[in-house]
Amino acid sequence: MKGFTVELEKDRGNTVRKLLWIIPMSLMLFVGGCTEEQDQMQKELAGILTDIQEYETKVVEYENQLATLEKKEQLLFNKTVDFTIEERELIESGVSKMETSLEERENLIEKERGVIDDAEQTAKRLESLPTETGDEAERAIAKLKTALSKRFELHYEVMDLYSELTEKQSSLYELLIEENVKRVELERATVAVNKQRAKLEDAILVFNQSTLEVNSALKETQQVESE
Repeated sequence: MKGFTVELEKDRGNTVRKLLWIIPMSLMLFVGGCTEEQDQMQKELAGILTDIQEYETKVVEYENQLATLEKKEQLLFNKTVDFTIEERELIESGVSKMETSLEERENLIEKERGVIDDAEQTAKRLESLPTETGDEAERAIAKLKTALSKRFELHYEVMDLYSELTEKQSSLYELLIEENVKRVELERATVAVNKQRAKLEDAILVFNQSTLEVNSALKETQQVESE
């Protein structure tokens, strides 16, 4: 805010510029197998993957909403920190709007968490797939289950880090309207937001890599079933 002579990083000190959270998993539909057991496994596996893909679609919808909120919130933040101390009413109005936006984002993250819970439960149906399909097929399915499990775990980690980020952003917003706030307090809060954002971006990169691993496992499964 002008008057404090504190340099808040407008482009990076507030809302994270998120990398792509979801690289949509390739949905592989298999050709007919050589045996009845393989045909049955193919049908069940395709059904499971279709259901998981539906959850993925919901996650993407939430991500699009988050991106829209983040963009608007960032612009509002940039505008708010440019007000002078004498324009306190405008600062308070801006902070109020940012807090409302932040709350909406927190709600979206909780909805996303619920969707991932459901997707993870759906993936557990892989345990019930027919096992009399050959060693290679069993190994391919096992690899897919491991890759999906790892991806779910990393997705939860990303959401946890995002929630921690919103908490630090909320603390920064509160300081903006504190009458006797000190420059060092604003700087400390800004640094905390930036560090948390960096952790989140690192986690997103790892998560996206795990999605590539799921796609690789799906491809391997398809190749086995096509033989």
